[in-house]
Amino acid sequence: MNSYIKLLKFALLLVLFSFNSIFSQTENFHTVKKGETLYSLSKKFNISVQKLKELNNLSNTSLSIGQKIIYKINNEKPKIVNTDDDLSTNRVEGFASSIDGMDDSDKYLALHKSASIGTIIFVKNQMNQSMVIVRVIGKLPDTGVNDKIDIRLSNIAFEKLNAKDLIIPVELTYVDKEIK
Repeated sequence: MNSYIKLLKFALLLVLFSFNSIFSQTENFHTVKKGETLYSLSKKFNISVQKLKELNNLSNTSLSIGQKIIYKINNEKPKIVNTDDDLSTNRVEGFASSIDGMDDSDKYLALHKSASIGTIIFVKNQMNQSMVIVRVIGKLPDTGVNDKIDIRLSNIAFEKLNAKDLIIPVELTYVDKEIK
């Protein structure tokens, strides 16, 4: 009889814990660290950038160090980002320079003529084989000063290439949606 009561108590506790996890709204948080972006967090947690923005009521993609980001609610499985798009790897030779007036940034950023915003580009200095990885933050304006330039890099990224001139020959490698 005593063992029957213990078994009954155990079963009751098991049922209570089950209902608690079913009906409680659990949120999984991540605290933003230096260098993290919504894009990198979306890849880390296998969730789209748009879904992260919705979960956190964000109007743009700016994050602050120490900010708490919700990446999952109610034990829902994150939506799998569609990766079936037609993608192509681009390897282009061209010229690079630094972005004028962007002296204080500590991030590896770029403006590119045709790559989509958010694209990661491997930039190799063809003079000394130095390499840097940058993220495209915007379109390179189609102006006279940019006629012979394919990519403009933040100063820290340009310095990493050990450039001896203001404009250097580079090889760019990146993955982008295939244009049909």
